Amino acid sequence: MNKVPTIRDVAKKAGVSVSTASLALNGKPGVSSETRARVLKAALELDYHPHAAAKNLADGRTRTIGLINPITIEHLFSSSGFFMRLIQGMHQAAAEHDYSVFLLISESEEETVEKVNKALRRHSVDGLVVTNPSVAAPYLQELERRRVPHVFVGRPPREGVLYVDNDNVEIGRLGTKHLLELGHEKIVFLSGPPRFTHCQDRLLGYQAALREAGISFSERLVWYAEQSEEAVYQAVISGAPGKEFSAIFATSGLHAVGAIKALQDLGVSVPQEVSVVCVEDTELARYFIPPLTAIDLHSYWLGYWAVKLLIRQIVGENPGRPVLIPGELVVRASSNPVSTRKGVINATQNPGRETI
Repeated sequence: MNKVPTIRDVAKKAGVSVSTASLALNGKPGVSSETRARVLKAALELDYHPHAAAKNLADGRTRTIGLINPITIEHLFSSSGFFMRLIQGMHQAAAEHDYSVFLLISESEEETVEKVNKALRRHSVDGLVVTNPSVAAPYLQELERRRVPHVFVGRPPREGVLYVDNDNVEIGRLGTKHLLELGHEKIVFLSGPPRFTHCQDRLLGYQAALREAGISFSERLVWYAEQSEEAVYQAVISGAPGKEFSAIFATSGLHAVGAIKALQDLGVSVPQEVSVVCVEDTELARYFIPPLTAIDLHSYWLGYWAVKLLIRQIVGENPGRPVLIPGELVVRASSNPVSTRKGVINATQNPGRETI
């Protein structure tokens, strides 16, 4: 019979103390992002879960909230500050009510269903926050069937489900409008997979901004890529040659970084020939080269309000309506007025690069 992993096993595998492992697993401060990532990966590999029975209080609650991100580990632990800031906001709201946050890593929607079922069977959480909802969202039916309190970070695929989100249509419009005001008309919309509702909504905002400016929408300038730098790089390498464009609106900082690397390998300079705007934590965006013009999602407050609404559900209060957090455009060096050169990429160019 296999031994059930303990927090000591996680600490040993991650090369940290038990107290540090506990802080990292519960989303508490005092742990560097590198150490937290190492501890979380160790917990994932060991299939470690905290012993809920030891944490239950007299009211029968675990005082623990689960966070599920149905995305790849690479994206979760990427240079983007979105998820770290989200967890910080969740921790702050949870601490105000004497709750802890536990990260349940799942790299696919199928795995998310499995993680939901396992967490509920073990009674290890009182409720769940789920990020990155897709159009399918197969886990939604399971959450509702089991009547577990839950809140989405991102617009769910149907009405009547509680969520916290940005106004992603307005964010798509805001980034595109900024580029239009700089004189750009041929603007690439570089997006994550269309299965995610936030990608769909930002595309609607992009289209709205073009329509308001009297510019025709072109499907040829909409490029999709999975949420990895290599996938984005390849999407731009294959999509750019022969296309006329002078700007890219990327729906994440990871997409912006992959695009800039691809453009550089194609001999196109940013922002002299092609401007780039993205959606990203602006504290991180300023350290890119060039510093990125970015729309800040204020992910700290997304996490904070997700937990606030969830705890209201858990204690039987009326959680209220969905909460929308406005985005904020911060202009930096990556977006310039349109140049005389239109960013036409020669279709015969070969970057001579297979991987990043």
